[in-house]
Amino acid sequence: MKNRSRVKGVTLIVCIVCALFFTSAAKGVETNLIDTPTAHVLGAGEYFLRFRFYQEGGILIKGSAGLTERLTIGASYGGVGVIGTETIKGNPEPAFSLKYKLGEEGENMPFALAVGYEGQGYGKYYYRGETITIDEVGGVLNRSFYQINSKGFYLALSKEFEELHLNIHGGVNHSLEDDPGKPGVSFFLGGEFEVTPNFSLKLEYNNGFHDKIGLKDVSDAAVDKLLRQAGGEINLGLKIQYSPHLILEIDFKDLSGRYTEAGNRTFQITYSGEF
Repeated sequence: MKNRSRVKGVTLIVCIVCALFFTSAAKGVETNLIDTPTAHVLGAGEYFLRFRFYQEGGILIKGSAGLTERLTIGASYGGVGVIGTETIKGNPEPAFSLKYKLGEEGENMPFALAVGYEGQGYGKYYYRGETITIDEVGGVLNRSFYQINSKGFYLALSKEFEELHLNIHGGVNHSLEDDPGKPGVSFFLGGEFEVTPNFSLKLEYNNGFHDKIGLKDVSDAAVDKLLRQAGGEINLGLKIQYSPHLILEIDFKDLSGRYTEAGNRTFQITYSGEF
């Protein structure tokens, strides 16, 4: 088990080094709000590379590329313990994404519309067989899942209000995560307000309709404790367009306190380019 953890850790570090070495400058492009997708896709030949730093020394690396003007594909991989002194623990496997734009705003449509698949969850990954403790009550996990579900299959729409410097995004999704609290169909909603040409505020509501999760739902604990409250997470983001090819962002996650470990803060660096 330790050798496998070392291999995953080395793989993650190699990905970071290679990504930094091969990245070149170009215009900044984004296809997500914070954790939720938008209807935007990359243009043909465009790509971005994103580094997300999160709790427990975690780093998530995601790369996406536009194959055509309407089709974007991506892959991501990450883990915890990359920063600091803890043992590096990589996620069990890479995640993949695909998005196809059905229609652009203005093409006889009042909004942009896209369908896609996103296999990447966010936050801590809970491994089956690990011991989890809440308020001094522990149990061995009987399933594996991300703290924040991956979107799975989704339909997203986006609407721009140019005079207000505001973009609104929303959609519905069906997650494939092994999460006892997930609904069959969930929804997400959010917006981005451009305060200045280089600074934006983001706000989103994610995982609507999610049910509560108790410790006994996911482990062999003898006494139940609340792992996650019912309802969605509210996330707030501060985005700085540092240069045409570099975006810096600080996100304040789960302001609604759905998890017992609430108030997670993440930092993102996004590079973009063309090939």
